[in-house]
Amino acid sequence: MKRTLYRLHMFTSSLRIVGDAIESVALPWSVLQSTGSLLSIGGFALFSHLPWVILPPILGRTLDRTAKKVRLAFLALILQVLLAVLIVPLSSNVWAFYLIVSGISALDILHCYYGFSLIASMTLDESELQGLNAKLATLGNAVSLVAFPLAGIMAYRVGVKAMFLNALLLFIGALTLVPYLNVEVKREGMGEAVDEERLQISKRLVVGILASVLLFNFALGSFRIFVFASLRNLTEGKVLYGLLQSLTTAGSLIAVAGLTYLARKKLTGLRKPLIAGMFLQSLALLIVGVPALMALFPAVFLVGFGGELLNVSFDSLMQKLIPLKSLGTARGVFDALATLVIPLSQLTFAWLIEKGMAILTASLLAAGVACVGIALFYVVIYMTLLG
Repeated sequence: MKRTLYRLHMFTSSLRIVGDAIESVALPWSVLQSTGSLLSIGGFALFSHLPWVILPPILGRTLDRTAKKVRLAFLALILQVLLAVLIVPLSSNVWAFYLIVSGISALDILHCYYGFSLIASMTLDESELQGLNAKLATLGNAVSLVAFPLAGIMAYRVGVKAMFLNALLLFIGALTLVPYLNVEVKREGMGEAVDEERLQISKRLVVGILASVLLFNFALGSFRIFVFASLRNLTEGKVLYGLLQSLTTAGSLIAVAGLTYLARKKLTGLRKPLIAGMFLQSLALLIVGVPALMALFPAVFLVGFGGELLNVSFDSLMQKLIPLKSLGTARGVFDALATLVIPLSQLTFAWLIEKGMAILTASLLAAGVACVGIALFYVVIYMTLLG
């Protein structure tokens, strides 16, 4: 049954990713055209990330307290359908627009955490966890590779009305979960002593990596601002932005396809991909500031490639170390704190650029902060948790 639910989650996640592509292209460009300011992109980031700052601990704990987690995933998809339809007529009202964006983002949390807990309930083996997460990410990135260019074209032609397609896809995904609403998702065969030991490890995990993640996420959060700053004066900026998103996805797809293969052969652990991913994303921050349009292409590719190495391996690490009964809560606390700095970063770097700071100077500053975060992360992972 868990394998069936996993396959269904792959399907609903694919539909969700198509919707994400539409949202991430059509919505920020809509508000940018309405206001004409890069700060509006920072505002979009603030309201889309704000639920990830406030709600993850609450929603994670709610997910932990019920074995019938499929119901929450179904509810999240249905409510997102309603919001995706509602945002079209209200898109001209900036504050209503921001509030609906926050609601869509909040519901993403439930769907994301459901899949995260489902995979954690299936196995504790490092290679199997890496394989399951990498396979899910591979499918998602393959879908994104096509979805982002199409989203860019749709945003160029119909603007925010592209959200109607998003609503339709989400509704189809919700319908596939109806037969499984009463199925319980739980981990079998875990002794209380082992579970308690892993709970203590999870507490050290959250506390130990907090400082490094805050620094690294603050640095990386600026990347999107650099891209928008380079494209905002181009007539076909929307379409090019969609193509760049597709290139990011291509990097992600190559990374997770490689992880899937290595996990199947049991040739990879969790630590080296984590650190490699962070270094590659830091390199992308250096490249994106180069005052040439062509520099955006290798930069976005490295962000995608390094990001998936980091994300997949970190998910597997948490699923291995944290017991299922507290996995959602622990992930919620971590996501809330890690997400907090992203809109703050985008607002900060947007303000610096608007005030006259060169994009290259700003990117060098961001890359320096990222390197400090990597150093701290290295010490925590290698010396404190896994040493």
